[in-house]
Amino acid sequence: MLFNSYEFIFFFLPLTWVLWRFACNAHKTRLALSALTIASVSFYSYWNPPFVLLLIFSIVFNFAIGLLLSRNENSSVHYRRKFILFIGIVVNLLLIGYCKYFNFFMQNFYEFLGHTWNTRDIFLPLGISFFTFQQISWLVDSYKGIVKRSSNSIAEQFLEYTLFVSFFPQLIAGPIVHHGQIIPQFKNYRTFVMNWHNVAIGFSLFSLGLFKKVIIADTLSPWVADGFDNTDALTFVEAWAASLSYTFQIYFDFSGYSDMAMGLGKLFNIDIPMNFNSPYKSQSIIEFWRRWHMTLSQFLRDYVYIPLGGSKSGKVRRYANLLLTMLIGGLWHGAAWHFVFWGFLHGIYLCINHLWRKLNIALPKIIGWLITFTSVVFAWVFFRADSLERALTIVKGMCGFNGIVVPFRIALILEKIGISATPVAEMARRFHLNSFIWAPITFILLLIFVTSLKNSQEWVQDKMQRPVLWNSFAVSTVFVVAVGYLTRISEFLYFQF
Repeated sequence: MLFNSYEFIFFFLPLTWVLWRFACNAHKTRLALSALTIASVSFYSYWNPPFVLLLIFSIVFNFAIGLLLSRNENSSVHYRRKFILFIGIVVNLLLIGYCKYFNFFMQNFYEFLGHTWNTRDIFLPLGISFFTFQQISWLVDSYKGIVKRSSNSIAEQFLEYTLFVSFFPQLIAGPIVHHGQIIPQFKNYRTFVMNWHNVAIGFSLFSLGLFKKVIIADTLSPWVADGFDNTDALTFVEAWAASLSYTFQIYFDFSGYSDMAMGLGKLFNIDIPMNFNSPYKSQSIIEFWRRWHMTLSQFLRDYVYIPLGGSKSGKVRRYANLLLTMLIGGLWHGAAWHFVFWGFLHGIYLCINHLWRKLNIALPKIIGWLITFTSVVFAWVFFRADSLERALTIVKGMCGFNGIVVPFRIALILEKIGISATPVAEMARRFHLNSFIWAPITFILLLIFVTSLKNSQEWVQDKMQRPVLWNSFAVSTVFVVAVGYLTRISEFLYFQF
């Protein structure tokens, strides 16, 4: 069941909300949490019912391990707690490792030995990367004593923990929520009180996110496919058109999902952390990773980079830790070398960025933004391509090694200023455009949108301070227009990760 589907918008969501409000109005807080938990588990089972058993096993196992770690917090036998934590992390990694990486590792191992691996048909459970990382953080924090003990019964604690892991707005594609951000809200009486202001914010964010997904991201999808999903060597203009199309597609797709997740949380008075904060406004790669997939960046920092030693083990070790962390981040996104290389690229970017900061040489803001944006665009090619070979072919095209082919009229203009270019009259055909001129216009408008305007959270916070009829009309119009395009339903890009 997709957020951008009739089933979700007109059946699942209103039914779940009504049941939630009914229980809350009756002052049955545990019933309300139970209803929301059952709805969330049902939402997950809609995709593939057998895999709900994997989700339930993961929840039960990790809750039990976390409970053991908490009960043994004052144990004098230190190695016992370490062993319990080790078992918990290993089981989690084995689950995600088998489902997501088994074929990848076995294929590369067999190729190293000079043999061929017959790929097994292993179905990847949706959201396994997200709910696994959430629960690993729970285990580590339980070991460190960060998880606060509750006076509630074990059954009540388990209910809260289950909802923390399975809450449907963030279950499939994040954000990677922290237990300290979510579970305390289940204990706050205000969570169960009717709040029309939150409903207005939630509906606005959901509507804006839906619009971004179905109107912008899905419109760019065929442009991206025409550039990446064929074997042709793209020319300069074609390669840049394809790469920029994906740059904006993944932006609006992920931004749309993040807005919708936060909006859905608000409908239930639950604050889901921001995961996306105008990353294309960044003037450095360091800033980019503070704005893009913010919860993943925080997880990698707190549970990978810092445990590796962070920046406290010398300069060389610091950059090695940074590079290794980004390699793990790349591998987290997918079991393929082009994802690993994407992570490697961003690791190199970050190392260069930190080295440049050591020089204490300030760049003009526009130069910093241009370098950052161009670097991100080049890296996205490796993220989207289905192989390293295909990515390199497209990058060669972006650098002009496959020829600079432009529309006939542009070729005439270039010739007048002494630049020779090969004209092609049918350039627009590849990108489904009536006129090639619409491609640069589209990219310029989108670039202005992502770099100059307020993002959804900023807009909603600003407008909802003084609700007026015009704001309600604008949000309603956005929602109606978006719903009108639900006939071309497509999954969110981050579902595959």
